Amino acid sequence: MLKYLQAVKFVKCFAKMTACLLLITACDKLNSSKPIQVEQPQQDATVLKRAVYSAVIQLDPHKVKVSADAAPIRDLLVGLMAYNIKGEVVPALAQSWFTEDQKEWLFIIDENAKWSNGEAVTAQDFVASWQRLIAPENHSLLAKYLIYMGVENAKAIQDKQKDVSELGVVALNDHSLQIRLQYPNSLLPKMLAHSALLPTYQGTEPDPKNFISNATYKVEQLEPKKITLKARTEDTAFQKVEYELITTIQDYSSFDIVENPLLTQKENIVRFPRLCSYYYEFNFNDPLLSRKDIRESLRVMVTSANLGQAYGIPSQSVIPHHLVKDREKQWQPIIVEQLLTKAGISQHNPLKLTLSYDENSANIDIANQIIRTLSQSELFQIVPKATDWIALNKAREQKNYQLIRSGWCADYPDPAIFLFKFHSMSPDNHSGYKNEEVDQKLDRLQSENLSPEDRLQIIKEVNDLLYDDVAVLPLFQYQHRVGIASSLLGIDLNNDSEVIYSKDLQRSLNQKD
Repeated sequence: MLKYLQAVKFVKCFAKMTACLLLITACDKLNSSKPIQVEQPQQDATVLKRAVYSAVIQLDPHKVKVSADAAPIRDLLVGLMAYNIKGEVVPALAQSWFTEDQKEWLFIIDENAKWSNGEAVTAQDFVASWQRLIAPENHSLLAKYLIYMGVENAKAIQDKQKDVSELGVVALNDHSLQIRLQYPNSLLPKMLAHSALLPTYQGTEPDPKNFISNATYKVEQLEPKKITLKARTEDTAFQKVEYELITTIQDYSSFDIVENPLLTQKENIVRFPRLCSYYYEFNFNDPLLSRKDIRESLRVMVTSANLGQAYGIPSQSVIPHHLVKDREKQWQPIIVEQLLTKAGISQHNPLKLTLSYDENSANIDIANQIIRTLSQSELFQIVPKATDWIALNKAREQKNYQLIRSGWCADYPDPAIFLFKFHSMSPDNHSGYKNEEVDQKLDRLQSENLSPEDRLQIIKEVNDLLYDDVAVLPLFQYQHRVGIASSLLGIDLNNDSEVIYSKDLQRSLNQKD
């Protein structure tokens, strides 16, 4: 079991840069599959204008705090892996890779890759970059990602027990990078598209005044609130990309892409799926909620109301929709009163439960919807308990709750990430849920070299067991809200990576299309 506790760390969610349990931001109601369109003014076909609501333009991949701030960095730097327009992880500078035990990996780097100063991109650039990332004096919030990956000695280096030179990343030659892990991790290639792992020239902190890039663009001009990028080759559709920091009082209509637009922005809004699930957890140590019939009655009442549709994609699972096929259950009529009567619940002895959630406007709204839905029956008495996010997490860790607002996110598309927290020995299992069959199957996912078909089958079986056990009260899958001009081509509405590369875009010649 100790092996499980060690191995589970690399799949522990990094929650899109900094935290596992999200504070959801409010959204408008879900539109149809097509964004609302308004006629745009004629724009330059070779210039892309992008806006970000942020305080600074961040050019150091180690200092990024939210995914939107990473957009210019991803235009300037490319790593071993990247995302395609569908949000899938694909090879970038890594031409090939090899492993015999899922623990020691060899990546071959493209020999033709060049920095904007003409020098070759080498394995040493990656070694130095990742050593700077994990170095305690760098104070990067993203350093833990190397630990989650399972890179050898990453944890000891962060704890100042070993020197950064002992990190399990070695340049065997200019174009051969060896990555050594503490334990087998078959998912390593999928994890390498994270922005924290983007290399910088010789691993040094980028100089904004002389930024050396290795991706499609280079820095042409840098101003306090604006940065202009220029394509390194003439075959790129947008030869220039202008990133501008804007405030809530500025007009956004002149921009092609607006990350995290204000709720007041209604035109050309696109909602992309995110690798994030929103749900409420039961406390299995509670005498009432340890009963499946009680949990089942709560799920029937809440899911039938489709409470998550205003904030995301309604879901019955902890796994985002497209990661597992046929995972949604067919609705079956269940009489809640019969379930509760069997549990000894009546009008004279109603089910009294406390609903715990953090004081974010969207979370408050969702909690109120749950309370109103359950209060339609005289068999429920729900007591709201709103608190701040820190206090909520403390209550979760101490198991001082009955029903608590929760969620889980991943940095790369793999369904198993959403399941490992339900292992009875997982450090992230705060609900007290335990199923020996689930533990056994999750152990297999961790320790065995399974075929893709067998792996997906086990994932489906675990997901089915969690549903049958009513392990959580699922509500919806998160969405990423972006303002996108209707003239842009190269956008896939199913992209769940939260990454849009400027290089993949072009402008329609017919602005009204």
